[in-house]
Amino acid sequence: METGKKILRFSLSWRIQHFLLMVSVILLIITGFALRYHDTWLGRFLIFIEGGFEARGTIHRISAILLFITGIYHLIYIIFTSEGRHEFIELLPRKKDFKDFVESFRYDIGKNERPPMYGRYSYKEKIQYWAFFIFFLIMTLSGFVLWFHNYLFGIFPKWFFDLSQALHSATATLIITFLVLWHLYLVHLSPGNFPMNSSFWHGYVSEEWLKENHYLEYLDIKNKESER
Repeated sequence: METGKKILRFSLSWRIQHFLLMVSVILLIITGFALRYHDTWLGRFLIFIEGGFEARGTIHRISAILLFITGIYHLIYIIFTSEGRHEFIELLPRKKDFKDFVESFRYDIGKNERPPMYGRYSYKEKIQYWAFFIFFLIMTLSGFVLWFHNYLFGIFPKWFFDLSQALHSATATLIITFLVLWHLYLVHLSPGNFPMNSSFWHGYVSEEWLKENHYLEYLDIKNKESER
């Protein structure tokens, strides 16, 4: 990222939520991968460093609880804080997002001279947010069924558990693909961010970066500063 004047873009509360989400998801991916591929050398290695098969399950469940708590934290944040409500409103899809998608595609294929100007969140970031919201619901519900299957066997038919297993596994694969191929590239590996966008840690971005990537947000900040 470029040097220059720094602007606080992400609050402490936002960064804590992101950190908890990052830790819980990484642990869930590693321990889940170890279970799914337990009969391979990599799966056996992961189970070994996780402390054995039983310890792997314990870590996975603790990570699931942490993810659920993070979800509750986020819900409280967007309902009961003005900052959270503002962030949520900014993340809602708008007509401009569809227009930006088209204009961005035209820019990528050389039809437009410049990319669209974004506000606080671009359509790409909104897609990530809402996609992960759907992933969270599927993984939480299916994981709950698999965790407490001994208590639920008398209530639901076998196909219900088979479906939960399939959804849990398929969604986990989608999350890994989503994180590696899109989120990591978009946030950290793309030009202007490589090798890492550290704002997720300290919350600050340079004024130049904000002008380049979220020009409408930059204008909004400057307008508010001039009104003080």
